[in-house]
Amino acid sequence: MKQILSLIIVITAFTLTATAQKYDVPMHYELQTDADFDMYEQQVINTADWLQQTGWKDKREKRQAARLFILAWVQGSHSVSLSINKTINDLSDLNPELLFTYTSQYAKFALQHKTDFDKNTANLVALRAVLSKYSMEESRKKDEDVEKLIEINKEGNLASWIATDFK
Repeated sequence: MKQILSLIIVITAFTLTATAQKYDVPMHYELQTDADFDMYEQQVINTADWLQQTGWKDKREKRQAARLFILAWVQGSHSVSLSINKTINDLSDLNPELLFTYTSQYAKFALQHKTDFDKNTANLVALRAVLSKYSMEESRKKDEDVEKLIEINKEGNLASWIATDFK
């Protein structure tokens, strides 16, 4: 039984590593028309996943290119409307990478839920991704705002916090 479990763990780890390594940052993209943005929707989702899985100190040049792609896509997209409020700025002031985690995960959720999109749910998914990324990053700077939100999430109150305090 231990051998089977070990084999499953090894295969899963290999699969996740192989998936992360297969990601290619979109290059030479032109985002002028709605059709251009539509064409890159799957790459936005893939980029969000890759940024979430890849450590801040890993593949720095590739991460920078991925962040620029997400930023360009989100800023020009008509299908995803995203605003960065004071809370997001506060949550990412000490760890700016968290802003890209929030942005990419929000965009991913919006693209995957075109027919049943809910802004509070999108914020919930994106903020949980921020908390997860913060928790797993060894190179992060300790941030009291994020730590407080982690506790709110552990208590099961993040959704209600978003509804009342996320401004």
